[in-house]
Amino acid sequence: MTGASRKGAALPRHPRGWKGSVGQWLADAVFYLERRGVPEATANAEFIMAAVLETRRNEVKLGSAHPLREKQGFHFWELVVARGERVPLAYVLGTQNFMGLEIAVTPDVLVPRPETEELVAQAQLRLRASGVPSPAVLEIGTGSGCIAIALAKTFPAAVVYATESSPAALALAQKNAEAHGVSRRIRFIDEDVFKPAVSSAGWADLLISNPPYIPSAEVASLEPEVLREPALALDGGPDGLCAVRAIAAQAPARLKRGGCLLLEIGCTQGAAVRDILSRSGGQEVEIRKDLQGLDRIAAARFG
Repeated sequence: MTGASRKGAALPRHPRGWKGSVGQWLADAVFYLERRGVPEATANAEFIMAAVLETRRNEVKLGSAHPLREKQGFHFWELVVARGERVPLAYVLGTQNFMGLEIAVTPDVLVPRPETEELVAQAQLRLRASGVPSPAVLEIGTGSGCIAIALAKTFPAAVVYATESSPAALALAQKNAEAHGVSRRIRFIDEDVFKPAVSSAGWADLLISNPPYIPSAEVASLEPEVLREPALALDGGPDGLCAVRAIAAQAPARLKRGGCLLLEIGCTQGAAVRDILSRSGGQEVEIRKDLQGLDRIAAARFG
């Protein structure tokens, strides 16, 4: 049973009485989710069924004529009901794929997104181009640990430090690192982005972060699923750039000479972030677009 389960709570009685084939259950789930405004209802139902059957989504379609056992049916419908309440699919399933890695997620952390995969891909390119055999990486605001883990997996000789102010998120990130065999190469640090605790200067080759960057006034208008995610990881202050300013101010002291800062940013923040990085001493400041053609990644060198 996943974290989205509601032990002891009565679920709406399924009209089929917990009997039926995989295909019938899927059709009922799609109808249920569509009525509740869940986007991509068919895909959601198939992913949930795959999790219940412990198989792949494409195999769910191939086995649509197979009957579900009563226990499986109950489990499936319980997860469908949770998704119908607009709990993010990743929270319902308990995991999210990120860079080919299954990352455990809970409501204590932001759900890893494709845009952040692009941030990591850019980090991989720059670390390879640097030629540093054992790069030192600092991630600020690690959340689930997905960025730190992906970089540690890609660069076995790297030393990675990952900060986070939420104890629950830190614990989950540590578990994820252990699950992927990189816990000995990632040091998780309890640190607030606005109150740096790592004092040693000029040691990192790369400083990377996906900080909160949504303006406070816009948070309430986000999709219901996003509002289930921790506000600490979403709300970037009045203009969405409070954490960006804090990280940029720390970059000169934390990065080695010629070290790189990479940030995920909001799609309308490119010009403002460019100015912030330049004023903080950043050189070769670059705003890169994501696969949708929107400003998404800010890069700069320091020293």
